[in-house]
Amino acid sequence: MKVIDSSPQTYGSLLVDRLRSGDRGAREELYHAYRDRLHSFVSRQLDGEQAAAEDIVQEIFLAAFSSLDAFRGDSKLYTWLCGIAHHKIADFYRSIAREASREQPGPEVDPLNNGMNGDNVPLAPDIIESTEAYHLVQQSLVKLPADYREVIALKYFEGMSVSEIGQVMERSAKSVEGLLSRARNALRTRLAAAASSS
Repeated sequence: MKVIDSSPQTYGSLLVDRLRSGDRGAREELYHAYRDRLHSFVSRQLDGEQAAAEDIVQEIFLAAFSSLDAFRGDSKLYTWLCGIAHHKIADFYRSIAREASREQPGPEVDPLNNGMNGDNVPLAPDIIESTEAYHLVQQSLVKLPADYREVIALKYFEGMSVSEIGQVMERSAKSVEGLLSRARNALRTRLAAAASSS
């Protein structure tokens, strides 16, 4: 029984109820309802590494199926899944840092804790309107630290509110606003550099 006319939060809650009751079709429905969006979200965080993104998406669903009791229904199901994705992406980068530190002695690097300063000037809303500008933004995004890419993807590609982003990234609204400001400034700097070099 697929509930199409419900709001996303109600649909997600009903789907989780079906999963908890053992409805076999609900697993497949969850996978098909959210797989493409999650893959797109994860892929943006991994510089387009498709094989790694696919592995992480599978891990997200396995984690979701094994922790259904953790979904309380006070957020959208997709927001909850993005929260799981956030942890899986962090695990991925930590494993890369551990491997790099084994290969090259030195301090362990955590790419999720890279920071920059900047003011709170919003991105121009029309910057993504043309295909050329869109590709320029994508190329600039992959050069940003992982947490900057994530907060920008959640805000501008997924359309999440600061509160929802806070749930996904396990940060306060004030922390998300600061991170978003720094991420926008870093992206703006990358875009300006790319524009001046072309």
